[in-house]
This record gives sequence, structure tokens and C-alpha cells, in this order.
Amino acid sequence: MSFFIKTAMNINALQNNYYCGHPQPITSGKKQSPSFKGNGVQRLTNINIGMMPQGFIGEVALFNKKLHKNVFVNVFKEFDCGDEIYSLKDENNQPIGKLALRIKKYFDYDKSINKDDPSHVYVVDLYNFSRKDTPFANQNTDDYSHVGIRLLQIAQRRSDEAQCSGNIKLNAMPEALSFYRSKIGMQSDPDAFNKNFLFLPWDKKETLSRMYDGL
Repeated sequence: MSFFIKTAMNINALQNNYYCGHPQPITSGKKQSPSFKGNGVQRLTNINIGMMPQGFIGEVALFNKKLHKNVFVNVFKEFDCGDEIYSLKDENNQPIGKLALRIKKYFDYDKSINKDDPSHVYVVDLYNFSRKDTPFANQNTDDYSHVGIRLLQIAQRRSDEAQCSGNIKLNAMPEALSFYRSKIGMQSDPDAFNKNFLFLPWDKKETLSRMYDGL
């Protein structure tokens, strides 16, 4: 199953941390100094991901199919014209997965139309570079499991942090629809004409957050 999601929708972010036309420093090929310090293994636990600056922000666990065990991979963050970009990389700085998201926060909305808060995080792009059976495969890294789940868990964390009730919206590839619906509990977006547009409602977020021991 491919974990590639792509949309051409133009949704303005609530705030642009970095502005288009004014490039910001991009992380170098070397691992940056951690944005936070913890005891033992650096993990995305008990921290506010949205408050982390650009650069290396920690590690998440993935299952390495070649080694047949869980390993920790590095997480990097950057900004691109209002989007937040999160990249998973191995110890050789090879990309394993990538997530681009936008925060859509509504402070004032018509409650006669929207029973629940429509605020959400919109998943702009989601790539799994480690799968060798996709056009986006990175042949220089091992094959890992749980890449798409970890990236979606980051999106969900950002939705919670931004007070968007954990809501996530995305435009899924047809072959991934069954997985999103049956495994995660995502539903068709009633506000979208395309049946591939899905959302994760607040009352289903625990399923995603607990998958594979969470972040």
C-alpha cells in the first residue's frame, strides 16, 4: 500500500512562520544540534512539536525490515511558505519519509452549519521513500514499516497543539482508502466533492495516536 498523498488545494495557513520570497537557512547535510535535550533516547514525547525551531527535533521508532527490529530514526523540521515540513532520515542522512502540513484554525464559524469545530490540520504531502515498490523509493535506505503512520501521528499532534481538536484532513490515493477507513477510522469529508478527501474526527483520534506505541 502506498502512503503517497498529493493535493493541489490552496489552503492558507493561519500564520506564516516563514514568508514566500524570503528564503530562510536550510538545514545542512549534517545532523543539527538537538532542539531539546532529554534523558537517554531523544523522542517526540512530552514536547510541543510546533514550538520546535527549524532543524533536528528528535527521533521516532520505525520497524527496519532488513534488521527485523525497531530502530530510531531522526526527525527534521523546516518551513516552506507557511507549510510545516517534517522529514524522517536514517543515520546516513538518507530520507525515509516526508510530511508537509498546514494548520487551518477557525476562530469564528457558523455553528448552524458546523456542529463541531471545523479547525483541522491539512496534510498537503505525505511520502514514504523507503518502500521499494513505489516510484518515490530511495534505494539508498532500508525498507521500514510504520512510516506513514508516524508521519500522520505528527500531523495529529500538531492538530492537538494548535487546538484543532486532533482533526486531520487529506486527499488519499485510491489504493490507500481502505487502510485509512478501516485501520484509522477516517471518514469521507462531507464538505468535499471528491470521495478521496477524508478527515479524522476528534472522537477517532485515539486509534491513530496509539498505533505502534505512538510517538
